[in-house]
Amino acid sequence: MRMGTALLTACAVTLVMTLGIAWLPKAMLDHESNDRGIPVFNGTPVVHLTNGNIVDALLSVPLHERLGRVEWRNSVLSFDLLVPSDGGRPAAWFDDVEQLVRVSYLQFDNVNRLLIRIVEQDGERKRLLAAVDVRANDAWLNDPSGSISFSDPVHDESWRKRLRLSFTTAWIERFGVPAGYSTHSGGGTQ
Repeated sequence: MRMGTALLTACAVTLVMTLGIAWLPKAMLDHESNDRGIPVFNGTPVVHLTNGNIVDALLSVPLHERLGRVEWRNSVLSFDLLVPSDGGRPAAWFDDVEQLVRVSYLQFDNVNRLLIRIVEQDGERKRLLAAVDVRANDAWLNDPSGSISFSDPVHDESWRKRLRLSFTTAWIERFGVPAGYSTHSGGGTQ
């Protein structure tokens, strides 16, 4: 009888220890998440972009149009800017491009390349209209006179080069061939 009681006590202690060990990681995770709060409602600005805080980072960016696909991989931030097929103004779209460039290079400390696709959406149908490719080492990003604020990237050839802006045949069908001018005379640096 004495051996049965010892065996029963050993089994009970083993069961309690097993349950305690299994419960411990969950309790630690719950405690950790209570300390941090829910990231989406966190009011501090994001400086170092990660997959875990990309939603927080983009919630505060004022845009005219909606973002579609957003991707963060190997210090490359990619967006699809969804524009309506039956309206919208390219000037407003490039205001959104400006906002995305600003947040990517003035707020975040780890974006090396920014890719923005301007995509026309008509229900489920999507067509690429234009694409922008900005890199952290682009000299104009650090030049105070290189502000995109008062530029016209559709028509200004120097801004098209700076933004590595390319138009598709869908853009040409909708708006015509972008006529260009340059604000720079001679062979200045871009």
